Amino acid sequence: MAIKFNSGLQTGYLKHGKIRNDQLKEIVKDATGINNLLVEATRHTIISGAPGVGKTYTTLDEIDNSGISYTTITPGMSDIAITVNLAYRLYNLPEDEDLICVVDDADDVVFGDMKSLNKWKLATSDVEPRWPHEVDFSGTFTKLKKQGKTAEIEALKSFQDPGSIGVSIDLDRVRFIILCNTDLEDAKQLSARLFKSVEAVLDRFRYETLTMPWAEKWGWLAHILTTTQPFDNIALTDSQKKEILVWLYANWDNIKSNSGASYRYVRKMAADMINYPNDYLDRWARGLKQHG
Repeated sequence: MAIKFNSGLQTGYLKHGKIRNDQLKEIVKDATGINNLLVEATRHTIISGAPGVGKTYTTLDEIDNSGISYTTITPGMSDIAITVNLAYRLYNLPEDEDLICVVDDADDVVFGDMKSLNKWKLATSDVEPRWPHEVDFSGTFTKLKKQGKTAEIEALKSFQDPGSIGVSIDLDRVRFIILCNTDLEDAKQLSARLFKSVEAVLDRFRYETLTMPWAEKWGWLAHILTTTQPFDNIALTDSQKKEILVWLYANWDNIKSNSGASYRYVRKMAADMINYPNDYLDRWARGLKQHG
């Protein structure tokens, strides 16, 4: 049974949320190659937008549903960890497939400084894209061997030139989807030096900026929550989902996050409702700004 809201505005925002979700899914399908476009000006995509506009959820959900090969690079991963990840996934990639690499929350990983940006410029180059990590890997091999990760060692060695101590990974079979919160076309959000360099980088990407007023964000979250379950092992009832969404709608301006709620925020609310059935409302209230 479809959830029915008492407010006509909420019902309208929910319908608009579905439209917005369909638009996001088409962006991701183009980025992954699922749409089988006749020609492509670039293989790589950047999707930017404030937290809560659906970048991560929609990208990973669409990729999961498609069954294509992918990996993720997340904040805090070292260059060594990224190198091991890429080497292992590409070494084991079927010959007729591309690897989708989702770089999540890439504001620091890719756009944090000129050193990082230059490395990613090389990784997404139109000519011989590669990921070089010219350091001695003997220590890494020792650690991986102790962990029983012999397959990772074999993969890394396949990307070593004879006599070389480092690794250089060919990336011509990789499609990067870079997700970030920074508006890369807004000079105020980057240093002057970085902004000038980023302008040149954007030429080699399909660049999508996602903006949503709060009501559209709520509508998108409402569409996702009414059509899915936040957790695999325990299902929310329609009345529970409606309670979460109505509470969010009423309290949106008081949520501590400057950008409002995200799907991660909704999952936390759902977890509180499931784990603390007697005081979840108090727990939700603690996530609001305190006035006076």
